[in-house]
Amino acid sequence: MSSELHINDDDQALAITSNEPNKYEIRPMNKTDLPTVVEIEKMVWGDAAWDLSDFHEYLNGSLSSCWILENTNSAQRIVGYGLQSLPDNESPGQKIEIFEDWRGVTPPTSPRSRHRCESHITNLTLHPSQWGRGLGGLLLRHMIKHARLTCAVRMSLGVNTSNERAYKLYFNHGFRISKLLPKYYSGGFDAYCMILQLENEI
Repeated sequence: MSSELHINDDDQALAITSNEPNKYEIRPMNKTDLPTVVEIEKMVWGDAAWDLSDFHEYLNGSLSSCWILENTNSAQRIVGYGLQSLPDNESPGQKIEIFEDWRGVTPPTSPRSRHRCESHITNLTLHPSQWGRGLGGLLLRHMIKHARLTCAVRMSLGVNTSNERAYKLYFNHGFRISKLLPKYYSGGFDAYCMILQLENEI
């Protein structure tokens, strides 16, 4: 089955079409999306879900990038979303965390690399009806490309150690386990911190 990828010059929207009657597009999130986003969030994450105020705060953050994945040929247009952010370089101790790679070795710095940082994925969620269609990979690749455009040296994320579907998605896109985060999630669930190195691929 053939497919065609469309992307505009400023990387603000991405769409993929195929012979199937679906057309998926990735675009920046806006406030009118939030009721549907919160609905999907609660459906997937239950008691651990972000609430509306969490998404409002993230959407208004100057260092945040929030994405919507939608099926433009469906009545239920929003099928997923992704959130990523750059660190606040004014935060104490942040610079050490940024430049320490997943092997625990701090890469050599240069005038160029000192101004580069880490892009952290805080949320990547699909509507359950869309699982298993490769859409998580479509959204993740868009977020990786955006991180490169912001000159990020690497990407990071946390994933529940029991979430095999998500772990496999990230692993297949180059993320590797950096460390175990015991009892990271509510309910006492552990998480893996996973890292994707970008510096040599830009």
